[in-house]
Amino acid sequence: MKLILYFGHTGTTEKAAYLLQQYLNQAEVLDGRVKHKIDYSKYDGIIFGINVRIGKLNKAFLKFYKKYKKQNLNLPCSAFVVAGDSNLRSTYMNLVRNILPEDSYVGFFGGEFNLTYAKGITKRILKNCIEKFQEQDLPLPQLIPSAIKDFAMHIVEYIEVHN
Repeated sequence: MKLILYFGHTGTTEKAAYLLQQYLNQAEVLDGRVKHKIDYSKYDGIIFGINVRIGKLNKAFLKFYKKYKKQNLNLPCSAFVVAGDSNLRSTYMNLVRNILPEDSYVGFFGGEFNLTYAKGITKRILKNCIEKFQEQDLPLPQLIPSAIKDFAMHIVEYIEVHN
C-alpha cells in the first residue's frame, strides 16, 4: 500500500491527493499537517503532495520531512507539486528534487485558485488573482488530470522497481 501525505493550505493539494488515489491500487491519503501515528511498515512507498505558496515549498512539509529523514525508513519516496504558475514548474520540481532522495520521482499537477480553506490575507490574494485573470479574460489555473494519471502510472512502476 502507498501513503499519500499531502501538505497544502487551500484545499487544492488535498483534492489532487484524492484524485491520485483513484488511480492507485491501495493508497491511503493523510493530511501531513495533522499529527498522525503512522505505521510506515505497512507502506511500500510514500508520496508527498506539496503545495507552493509565494514561490516556496510548504513549511509544514519541510518540517515533517526533516523528522522523517532522521528515521532512515528507506521507503521509496516520490512527490507531486501543486502550484498555480505552470511557467515555474521546473523550478518548483527542482526545489523538491533537492530535498528528496536522488532517485525520487517528482511530478507537477498544476494548481488552482481554491478558496475552500483560504483565510485572511491568503483569501484576499486569491480573490484578487481571480479578479485579475477574469478582467484580462485569461483562463484560471487548473489541476492537470493527465499529469495526475501519468504520475500514478509512473509511481506504480517506480515503487515496484525500488522494492
